[in-house]
Amino acid sequence: MLTLLSTAYGLAYVDRLMMAVVAEPVKAEFHLSDTQLFLLTGAAFVLIYGILGMVSGWLLDRWNRSRLVAGSLGLWSIFTIGCGFAGSFPQLALARAAVGAGESAIVPAAMSLISDSYPPRKRPLAMGIFYAGGMAGILLAWTIGGWITSEYGWRPAFLVAGPPGLLLALLILWKGREPKRMAIQRLAERRGSTFADVWRNRPLVWLIAAGSVVTFVNVGLVNQLGSFFIRSHGMTVREVGLIFGPLMAAGMALGLIGGGWIGNRLADKGTDALIRFSIWNAFSLFPLYLMIFLAPSKELALAATFLGTGVSVLYSPCFSAAYQAVSAPHTRGTAAGISNCANAVIGGALTTFLVGALSDHWKPVFGADSLRYAMMAGMVTCLLSGLMFIRARRLVAQDRPDLMHF
Repeated sequence: MLTLLSTAYGLAYVDRLMMAVVAEPVKAEFHLSDTQLFLLTGAAFVLIYGILGMVSGWLLDRWNRSRLVAGSLGLWSIFTIGCGFAGSFPQLALARAAVGAGESAIVPAAMSLISDSYPPRKRPLAMGIFYAGGMAGILLAWTIGGWITSEYGWRPAFLVAGPPGLLLALLILWKGREPKRMAIQRLAERRGSTFADVWRNRPLVWLIAAGSVVTFVNVGLVNQLGSFFIRSHGMTVREVGLIFGPLMAAGMALGLIGGGWIGNRLADKGTDALIRFSIWNAFSLFPLYLMIFLAPSKELALAATFLGTGVSVLYSPCFSAAYQAVSAPHTRGTAAGISNCANAVIGGALTTFLVGALSDHWKPVFGADSLRYAMMAGMVTCLLSGLMFIRARRLVAQDRPDLMHF
């Protein structure tokens, strides 16, 4: 089941990132501003993705999770194909929103299934392996998508990206495993809302909030860095696909697997160690990403991208294991859905939109480099996230001292 989930997450990244791969040709064809372009790569997808992620999390605490994954995978694959047939900006935005609706279930489902399949001390690495599937998707999106776009245009890239998901959906229906969970058996005995239970859990709320803010670095910027290298370093779409894409994907995959390996060892010491690692990680991202934007040459910027994107996801397995440990068992799907929503709305949509608008505002002054400086301004999210993780750690110590040390 972990293999199937990781593969599905890889295809999810192919489908969601394809818009970033083809961003510059789409901008030229539909005569879009940066604000409109980043609505397509950001808000048009992630707002629906995030909002429906909460609904998906609620359903996952009640229904068969593997079947929901298969159904959502089939849905987003169909609308990925639909993006290739869009004839206008509104049509493309609607198709992107439908892709976001389909993908909304994959992360909450995976977090819930992994938490019910692995003991706490083994969850970080399992979660790291799941997230690494997404990095394989990044590699495929930029390399294959970039090549198809440069050779045949941006529409065929979507037409090729969609069909594999339909086949995987059928495989999940056939081979998907639904682990036992006592929470469903107890659910009928409970009264009230799982959303309310999450809201009353103060450490969980602050952990989710901190994670959502730092997500701008590994979600929002992923959709913008390709355009940055094209505008500020003169790379072509093909070069971005064959050089930047693999470097970023390799860095993030190594970061996730390494973060999972680290997380498995920190989990032996308790949830406090997982949160402390997330604090360190958030603060370290600020100088690392400034190296990308201030590098004097394309080669140094690409090397900094490999290092920065790798470090940007080190915290993710630790953070996921921490908030799942803090969650009550019957709210794990709901908590994952809320976290997914917060990541999408704050890290993927709001901050991305603000960076795009700031880039448009600064364009008369900085020209092609306006995007560079707008993204640099967005890096303040790392510092804010670090402070929020500190607050979450203190609340865990107050409200859940049993989780601090094992």
